[in-house]
Amino acid sequence: MEEENQKFDVQIETGEIVQAELLSIVDIDGKEYAIYSLENENGTVDILSSYVEQDEEGYDILVDIDNPYDKQKVSSFIQNLMN
Repeated sequence: MEEENQKFDVQIETGEIVQAELLSIVDIDGKEYAIYSLENENGTVDILSSYVEQDEEGYDILVDIDNPYDKQKVSSFIQNLMN
């Protein structure tokens, strides 16, 4: 039996809360990234990523990737998976 990926809520740029599906957690050059998908209303899927960091209580949280170099590294990683 195939295991289902973890689902969680994320707030998108419009402020709307949508459900995301975790695809993988990866370590690239010592930083952890969550790679997840969001379904669009038109039936397509967006693949997104965020830093995985810990809050004050030690729980994992997702944080926007603001460093252009890190964005490029994780984008290249995702593109390599798709090829």
